[in-house]
Amino acid sequence: MVQKKRFVDKGLKAHKLYAQTPLFKAVLLVAIPGLLISFMSGIYVFADQLLLSLLVPEDPFHNMDKIYLAQGISETNLNWIKENVQNFADTKQMVKSSIAITLPIMMVINAVPNIAAIGAGSMYGQCIAKDNKPKALQIWKSTFYCAIFIGLLSSLVFYSINDSVLKLMAGHIPHSDDDGHQINKYFEIAYNTQISWSHEFLDILSWSSILNVFILYFSFMVRAEGKLSFVTIAEIFCNLANVLFDYVYIKYFHTGMKGGGYATLTGWAINFVVYAIYIWALGIQGKTWMKYKDLLPKNGIPISYNLLVPIVVIGLSVFLRNFSNAFANTAFMTLLGNVARITGNDPQYWQSISGAVWPVGSLFFYAIFGIADGVRTLVAYNYARNCYARIRRTYWYATLLSFIYGIVIYTCLATFLGQWLISLFKLDPSMASQTLKYMRIQVIFIPCVALSIGGLLMFQATNQMAMANFIAVLQAIIVFPIASIVMYHTAVVFRDPLMFVITNPLNTGTAGLIITFISIVYLYKYLGRTRFNISVNTGTKIKKIVLSVPSNIKKMSYAERELQKSFVQQSK
Repeated sequence: MVQKKRFVDKGLKAHKLYAQTPLFKAVLLVAIPGLLISFMSGIYVFADQLLLSLLVPEDPFHNMDKIYLAQGISETNLNWIKENVQNFADTKQMVKSSIAITLPIMMVINAVPNIAAIGAGSMYGQCIAKDNKPKALQIWKSTFYCAIFIGLLSSLVFYSINDSVLKLMAGHIPHSDDDGHQINKYFEIAYNTQISWSHEFLDILSWSSILNVFILYFSFMVRAEGKLSFVTIAEIFCNLANVLFDYVYIKYFHTGMKGGGYATLTGWAINFVVYAIYIWALGIQGKTWMKYKDLLPKNGIPISYNLLVPIVVIGLSVFLRNFSNAFANTAFMTLLGNVARITGNDPQYWQSISGAVWPVGSLFFYAIFGIADGVRTLVAYNYARNCYARIRRTYWYATLLSFIYGIVIYTCLATFLGQWLISLFKLDPSMASQTLKYMRIQVIFIPCVALSIGGLLMFQATNQMAMANFIAVLQAIIVFPIASIVMYHTAVVFRDPLMFVITNPLNTGTAGLIITFISIVYLYKYLGRTRFNISVNTGTKIKKIVLSVPSNIKKMSYAERELQKSFVQQSK
């Protein structure tokens, strides 16, 4: 019998890469592009916030002195406030504190695309492993329309909640003892300006959410077909374009914080068009199953809601991880402001320090999840083929790579690299020492989060959704409240807000150890195994034999299924 030619032989590299390449080499081939793609996202976040910090204060249209004077503070009182109020909220500090309170919402905006993308890419990759074209086409059509729905709904939700969340985090110090120097008015203007500038940036990102959803969706679908080189090049190019537009909009069009939003919108639009054209070209050449004509209702490929449920549930675990972390970061920023107030410090001072430290951490933090994004498809492909030994080895390679990356990055940031990156933000000399201490404590969480990477990708790629969702929220919902309460009271007792910063590495490290333990138990006790106790008469006595067989019956051959049925009957 002539075997039907597989789709992978017509142009896809998936089978050769995921199933036939020596494992360590395969892990490197998928992890490094994933790391580079996510690192470019980190560069964008860092560059975007660095350019805002440097260029907006130079813009005559966004000068805090003019804003104070325009809103009713006399020049005499403004000079008195500058001399007597600690950490005066000038333009530089205002930009950094505005950036700081946008970060948690940005994390959620960037989390939403995972709801459709992660599950779609994983299940599409499993269809390729089985050469199951009808199911793959259902996934393509169903998740495409799902992405449209998620993008539009998320835009509406973000635009609705931005104001409430920003007001919660903004550093506000009410003063009741105004002695004629307009102190109350000064703090009120600073508070309102911080919220207003944050709105200018976030509102543009909110309405652009659908582009972000499709970029990640297209990216994971193309990765599932093994085309990692294109994805890497496209992401690098589009993120560099994003940084360039940041400079142009802020420097030459005087757009202030809006410039960062416009640059992001432009970069996302370019990225979307690049992916859309690439997929169209592959369809013309017959090198992909993703064809736009199959999306039309008249072509008869049904939208499968039964498929959408597991796809959304898979993506939900990644979304919950980012969403819960954003929730924890919102709580962290709010509690940091409270600690500052209680200990006699200015909340906006500490938030402005955060506005310099968080971009530095983000520059390298996103990349570690890129390792998981790259390796996840490799695990999903081999799970569909029942290659469990290959999956276990992949887990250790991914964990080892993540941990080595985390240790190297922390060492660099705690020494020469961190100090240089912090200096780029041109902080006041009085803030430099405190900012460096803050950063050295904060970035310990990068090697700590490496402990979670293997478990996160393993449960998602093997469709263990209950555990994937549990470990996704473990860090932010279960461990963070305990860690934050302990460090909050510690910081208040020692009257040092810097003590509260220890919350982040303490939280991440504790959750990472728990996830590591759970994932190892799953890998070696439950992955691909179901235990049957079978009684066998040996002639002299009856022995009980514990037999392990694969548990995912739907992925077995007919002979394997019949064999398992016989074991079940014997055990009865």
